[in-house]
Amino acid sequence: MQSSSRINIFFFTISLFVLLIGIVYQPLPDNFPQPWKYRFLSYWAHRIDQLGSYCEQMNLFTRINLIRNLHYLSMGLFKKRHPECRLKVYDRKIANVHVRIYEPEESIDHEEKTTMIYFHGGGFLLGSIETYDQATYRMANLTRTTLFAVEYRLAPEHRFPSGLEDCLSVSRELFENGHNYKINSNRIIMSGDSAGGNLALVVSHLLINVGHTPYLLSLLYPSLQFFDFTLPSYRTYLKQNILGVLNENNLVSMVSLLSENEIQVTSDFLLNSHLSIDDKTKLYPFIDPNKYLSIAHDFNISHEGNESLIKDLKYLLSPLMSPLLVSDEQLLKLPTILLFTTEFDILRDEGFIFASRLNSLNKTIYHHHFSNAFHGAHAFLYGPLSFEIAHHMIEHTAQAIKNHL
Repeated sequence: MQSSSRINIFFFTISLFVLLIGIVYQPLPDNFPQPWKYRFLSYWAHRIDQLGSYCEQMNLFTRINLIRNLHYLSMGLFKKRHPECRLKVYDRKIANVHVRIYEPEESIDHEEKTTMIYFHGGGFLLGSIETYDQATYRMANLTRTTLFAVEYRLAPEHRFPSGLEDCLSVSRELFENGHNYKINSNRIIMSGDSAGGNLALVVSHLLINVGHTPYLLSLLYPSLQFFDFTLPSYRTYLKQNILGVLNENNLVSMVSLLSENEIQVTSDFLLNSHLSIDDKTKLYPFIDPNKYLSIAHDFNISHEGNESLIKDLKYLLSPLMSPLLVSDEQLLKLPTILLFTTEFDILRDEGFIFASRLNSLNKTIYHHHFSNAFHGAHAFLYGPLSFEIAHHMIEHTAQAIKNHL
């Protein structure tokens, strides 16, 4: 009887394990880094995201705050401070915006001193200088630049363009009054990832227009356009639910929460229904995949979109949100650009389009594609959810920056 009971427990355990594997499993390419860790992370992040939606419907708490707390527990708790790095880390207000500064302790001649202004990612809704501390500390150490990480305001509490205004205010202050911060304003790198990459490029355009040219521009899988959501990388990877949260529902939700008028964006947005015929005619040449990706791309220019979305989402097509939708003349004014893209990413194709446009203009660009990395991977450096690819990405990016100083 006892033996039979043990056999039953054994088969129950095996069945439960097989069921769990069946639930969590998702097909990934052979070269995908640490696939099972990614699968479990993605699965539980998605379940917590769903839980947040249910709790929000019951007015218990907001889904965004739940995901923010998860983000902090995943990364923000695992700060690394190594004495041998010889970095001073301190917080201060610049232009009334909270900034964390990572300063190398060694004495550097003022004229040679290089500064990096960094804007974190998170879809304009998530992320902070705390959750990105791992990545910014490591980047400052490897590049030996004085790094300013900006705590810009997030939606939905502060809708567009609040976050952009914070990033621009800090940047202008450092460019115009660098001597007050013991930095050389002629050697400032603008940098960011994802939404932060978007902000870094937008701010660079705005700075250049008032006479301040960054020394270098370093962008990691930046969000570059809110024009065409039918690009192949969107069609492929929105369905694969990267990290459990990069999916169709959350993209639509992000735009709803970001929009100043607090509108409810409908799912036809993903079919580009926010575009008028006039928008398509004027702006499509800036991203034309047929030209810049050399692929056949079905894009119906003669189809009129959703009148309500066209009106309410006009701001998405502005260079303040879509920095790829600018003239060649504006792109030619940019400094040397370091662009890093990842394969498993809805933003992959717009990164390649950006690189292709710059190359067609003979603009200096270094483009590296991480063929076995996923969007957001670089921030998972330490803790139980760390990925080896994160260290490789940070080290490669830092070395590329050093090579261009």
